[in-house]
Amino acid sequence: MRKYLCLLLFMLLSVAAHAQTNTLATFNLRQNEVLKIGMIVLGAWALLNILIGSFKLMKATRNKRFFFQMNIYWNIVNMIIASVALYSLLTQEPAVQNLAESIKLHDWYKKILYLNIGLDVAYLFLGQWLQERSKSSPKTEQLLGWGQSIVLQGFFLLVLDIVLTTMLEDKAAVLYSLIP
Repeated sequence: MRKYLCLLLFMLLSVAAHAQTNTLATFNLRQNEVLKIGMIVLGAWALLNILIGSFKLMKATRNKRFFFQMNIYWNIVNMIIASVALYSLLTQEPAVQNLAESIKLHDWYKKILYLNIGLDVAYLFLGQWLQERSKSSPKTEQLLGWGQSIVLQGFFLLVLDIVLTTMLEDKAAVLYSLIP
């Protein structure tokens, strides 16, 4: 009888460990997918801005010329960020990460996103400041166009980062429930 109880206990522990591994792998895969989609959205936004800005820049005058110019510069950086992040996410094997690695990576993603939200708010203030400064500067058109562009880009990035952060925070309960 004792042998059967030990065998039953061993089987239950094995099933529980397997279920935890499946839950962890599922969590890691879903988190990876959320971040991939986020980087694809960022890359598509960047590509769209670069293409539209390039065509509009040829015909734009006054502050719109500087607006499209800043959009192109800004989105070249966005494209680089999205490409590097997407490459990193595609080369990872999220299904084989252990619990400690998963928690560390999840916390790192959240820290990066919270930092980005802070930067996005700073971009909004910077864009507003440039627009206000344009009223008393000899470079009125340039500062106004750059300010408008930075506000637009900052607002988009703020929305994207808030959505990604919310999606990661929603999934965090599953991860932290796996901690023994």
